[in-house]
Amino acid sequence: MSIKYINGRDRSARSRAAQITTVSALALALLGGCQKKPGGQVVAVVDSEEITQQELRAEADAAGVPPGQELQTFAAAILDRVIERNLLAEYARKQGLDRGPEYLSRRRQLEQSLLATLALRKLAGPQTRPSPADVQAFIRGNPALFAGRQVLTLDQIRFPSPSSADVIRGLEKLGSLNAVEAKLKADGVKFARGVARMDTGTLESGVARQVMALPAGQVFDISTGGVTFLSIVTGQTPAATAPATWTQPASAALQREKFQKTLAAAMADLRKNATIQYDPAFKPAKAP
Repeated sequence: MSIKYINGRDRSARSRAAQITTVSALALALLGGCQKKPGGQVVAVVDSEEITQQELRAEADAAGVPPGQELQTFAAAILDRVIERNLLAEYARKQGLDRGPEYLSRRRQLEQSLLATLALRKLAGPQTRPSPADVQAFIRGNPALFAGRQVLTLDQIRFPSPSSADVIRGLEKLGSLNAVEAKLKADGVKFARGVARMDTGTLESGVARQVMALPAGQVFDISTGGVTFLSIVTGQTPAATAPATWTQPASAALQREKFQKTLAAAMADLRKNATIQYDPAFKPAKAP
């Protein structure tokens, strides 16, 4: 038997070489294990950023895709949109745009909006379908939405909503749109006047009842989205649909009105338990 003698220096060098080889192999194995690849819940990887099925569904919700629709039916188009957004976001980070004042301000706004949306879902609770009897009672109690549905022709003036509701009430009391137009001109308020259409079947039930009960020629206000619309009804055309089509919109309207009542009660409670202080110059006017 031949025994090769290895001195201490050779043993030390070979030991270090073996350690380096082992560490290198482990590092390569770890790097291979850390490489992110699509599969399972991960539908795509952009550089090292994963895009999951949950993100696609959230994107689909925001895009108005009906709930319950199969992921594969909309994934391709929506995934491409998410990938482009991720690429732009990464470019923005590299440019330092995520450290600017505009980004920080907008991030807070978007975060608050998301939390508010989640709070609304929480407050709404599980959505239950109204009973057939409740649906039929709603249909009978709201003819302007169903059997008595009308398309109203309006003479209408629109302008930016003033800060005080008292201003709007004062304009309504002038009694005619010609008088309203003269007042707005005198006050230097920019406005537009023209013919508009209003389908009573698209209104909330309470609003539809009020509009249909107006005396002929009365000026009325519907303010929304920071714009005031002062109108009078100049004509109407029957627009009732077949009775077989009434159940679904009646059910949806009942669910919507139930949620609005729940939300109004919750907001009143939240405001009651909060301390809110205003700068007098920005304090909103009380609702009329």
